Amino acid sequence: MNVPATESNRACAGCRQRDEREALLRFVADGNPPQLAPDIRRRAPGRGVSVHPRYRCVDAAVRSGALRRALGQQGVELRADVSARELSQSAATQYERRAAGLLLAAHRARKLALGTEATRNALKASEVQALVIARDAEGSREELVQAAERLFPDGARCLVWSNKEELGRLFGRAMLSIAGVLDAGIATELRHVVRCAAELAEDA
Repeated sequence: MNVPATESNRACAGCRQRDEREALLRFVADGNPPQLAPDIRRRAPGRGVSVHPRYRCVDAAVRSGALRRALGQQGVELRADVSARELSQSAATQYERRAAGLLLAAHRARKLALGTEATRNALKASEVQALVIARDAEGSREELVQAAERLFPDGARCLVWSNKEELGRLFGRAMLSIAGVLDAGIATELRHVVRCAAELAEDA
């Protein structure tokens, strides 16, 4: 369903549906010569172009020429061979970095349970706001997922992200399969960025 036009929302350059500004991915012209770059936190100066953070919307905006036209109106010439896959991968990389930053912020705030035992205890205490599971996690993964799903029946707070080696490296460990985010605000943003990264990678 389309959202009525207000000052706080924007039209997606791909599907043309309006949505809240925070739900959209912003692209801006950056560098010299200027190139289209993702601005996932919407902090870069200048006017930008917004799309839903999913591959099909980026692809539609490239194919229709909407990105080129929007930047042309700002006096910026978009590179002729720019592709939806390139733009989506660049944005997905930013979302992945943001996810790592959010987990580190939770850790610094002592709001992150690391590993199976700590996460199990946090789940029992109903403290977990989001469960982060490495894609290649094994062992007790199923038990913890089931426990999380009992807390969150919609399944939206069980996030499959990264792999054991990369997740462990964030916290100075050889490997890490599972972590529990205990801060509600961080968990909400983490769910958003992980979902966006996944939807931008859906380029089959």
